[in-house]
Amino acid sequence: MSKMMMLSLTLLMVAVALLQSTPVTAQKVSENWCLERGFDPTNLSCDTCRLIDESTTIQKLQQEQNINIGEECRQCCQFHKVNPVLHPDYSLRGKYKFALLTYNEGSLSQFGEIKDFLERDLNDVLSFKGESRFKAVASTKSSMDAEMRMQMMMMGITNGGGGQPKLMLFDKHKKGGWSEEDEEEAVEVIKLRGWKREDLKDMLMTLLPSA
Repeated sequence: MSKMMMLSLTLLMVAVALLQSTPVTAQKVSENWCLERGFDPTNLSCDTCRLIDESTTIQKLQQEQNINIGEECRQCCQFHKVNPVLHPDYSLRGKYKFALLTYNEGSLSQFGEIKDFLERDLNDVLSFKGESRFKAVASTKSSMDAEMRMQMMMMGITNGGGGQPKLMLFDKHKKGGWSEEDEEEAVEVIKLRGWKREDLKDMLMTLLPSA
């Protein structure tokens, strides 16, 4: 049996398992949610999810059971992973020239995995990629105006009013370096709520060239 046939058979088995489970509509899902549906989020390539959209058998099952398996797959996949069966000679290694991670110091405690990444993995990434390829900076922006922050303080909410951490990926260098003000020029902007520190590190090590 060829690798492609084995992959198609595996996808069909996953589809059957999914049809027997209860769909979830939340944008962010947990690793356990993915594993229960047969998706391994640590290794799942989004290329694999596209095969679901191309399968007439799975499409028929989806229509009969009113479930979007392809969308559930995409909630669990890693866009920086490449399916070696579909693209044996293709690699995303070194795809981007620079990455900028921004976070709000006042709300960082709400994002434990990102906080752990900054404390435990940041220096490791910088040792391989260098500051010419990657930086992590505290954001100077706030997602709330002064009046709203005051209302939150009166209600006893003191998270600093900051937004969630995000990663901006750029495909070229800029004289003087990129900043959070350049978000519109980023090729990809990834909001990091729900990300695990090891997945973030793996993505940076894959997508950025070495120093």
